[in-house]
Amino acid sequence: MPSPVRRKPPARVAVVADSSACLPSGLLEENGVQVVPLIFQFDGEQFKDGDLPAAEFYHRLHAGHRPPSTAAPGPGDFLEAFRRAQQAGARDVICLTLSSEYSATHAAAAGAAELSVRELPGLRVEVVDTGGLAMTHGFAVLEAARAARAGASLNDIAALARAVVGQAEMIGMLDTMRYLAKSGRVPWIVHLAASLLHIRPVIAFERGKPRSIARVRTFRRGLEELVRYLGREARDPERTHVAVMHANAPARAAELAQWVRDGLHPAELFVTEVTPVMGVHTGPGFLGLAFYSDERIPRPAPASARKWRLLLERDVGVLERELGPVRTAGGTPAAVVLVGPPGAGKSHLARALAARHPFAHLDSDSLRRAVFKRPAYTNAENLRLFKAYHELMGRLLRRGVSVICDATNLKEAYRLPLYEIAEKSGATLVIVQVETPREVVESRLDRRSVDAGPWDKSEAGRDIYERMQAEAEPVQREHLVVDASGDITEAVAQVLQQAGVVLAPRP
Repeated sequence: MPSPVRRKPPARVAVVADSSACLPSGLLEENGVQVVPLIFQFDGEQFKDGDLPAAEFYHRLHAGHRPPSTAAPGPGDFLEAFRRAQQAGARDVICLTLSSEYSATHAAAAGAAELSVRELPGLRVEVVDTGGLAMTHGFAVLEAARAARAGASLNDIAALARAVVGQAEMIGMLDTMRYLAKSGRVPWIVHLAASLLHIRPVIAFERGKPRSIARVRTFRRGLEELVRYLGREARDPERTHVAVMHANAPARAAELAQWVRDGLHPAELFVTEVTPVMGVHTGPGFLGLAFYSDERIPRPAPASARKWRLLLERDVGVLERELGPVRTAGGTPAAVVLVGPPGAGKSHLARALAARHPFAHLDSDSLRRAVFKRPAYTNAENLRLFKAYHELMGRLLRRGVSVICDATNLKEAYRLPLYEIAEKSGATLVIVQVETPREVVESRLDRRSVDAGPWDKSEAGRDIYERMQAEAEPVQREHLVVDASGDITEAVAQVLQQAGVVLAPRP
């Protein structure tokens, strides 16, 4: 009889934030952030942030003679969020708001905190003015939520949020100054001059203070300025977290994200759309970057280290349950590391190997979905997944269980930890590069997009295949090269022989 699944208890500290944080809905849901929406009005009709689809909002914004007005939520809105947090089991709440210099949102949240003393006895509420805007504020919210999920204390979370926003910067390119002019932020004469000259301003925000750093005439020139600024200011790209922001410009945002990914390889990168309350001022076509380096961010104190370890243990437990029962075959265990792009046939080969010998099939796509119900494929998500993946791999090998590492593993930096784990565990390491003709891979990916079979957990398509192939690095160690485009019987035999598996002949 299978053991009952243990549900993770709710975080002791709940995180509440206003909608100007502009975080993607997937990250908000994954990290349990309760969002209190800001308010805007079109011609006397009131909406909350998120009520209108982006296309409809910007259509109204373009057609309207007067800009919509924006307003902070009321104290009652925040109080209701605090109430929901308490009902969900939280004992403490940290409420993070955008800069009080630009909005009355902080005052409304502070008023709700005062009301909570009487209305919600036993709940401790701390309201923090992050001093940030859009994703400089959003990064503080995100890191606070991650720390809360890991069990950090209220004081540690507040200190972390303040440290993150203190390091965060934002830079953006406006497609037009029309909407800043309509909102009274710049004179109309400036907008008209810029329009006549086809100038797009590039503006940096440091601690909430804007300054013009460039004026460009073309979109591509603007991209270059944004990426150049990020490259100059990001002291350690591999420790830099980056959000690409846009206002109804997803294609442009995707292009900018690719430039950042290819040029800097940051620790975390995701794309997010600014909410309508922010879009009132930017107008459609806005493109920007928010970023910070975690180099100087104080993480939770050593006393909280055990709680971070608990998160790892939780993730490993989830992976083990997804993997199901495993068994040993005696002798020296083997670690088979598969290397190849999506669609090459790695999982097909892995299943064939597992059918001939008791391997634990560590399929990264299946295991990712076990930990993250709605995978976002961010660098932060990858780091968390593969930390648990590596931990589980080492434990299995030390127990004498042979494993198949079924992931793309296209870069040497991704493969090295697998090699080290195998060697430290005394396992036989077998590296297998799976090669398949391009036309076969593309045909498989096309079929996958139309009718994925029950074994297929990957979401990769041709675009991801192209990108990953371009980034692939040669395997530096001795390895097998197999073709998985047709009959793989011989390939299975080769791998098993290298792994030291002796099989009885098939009848």
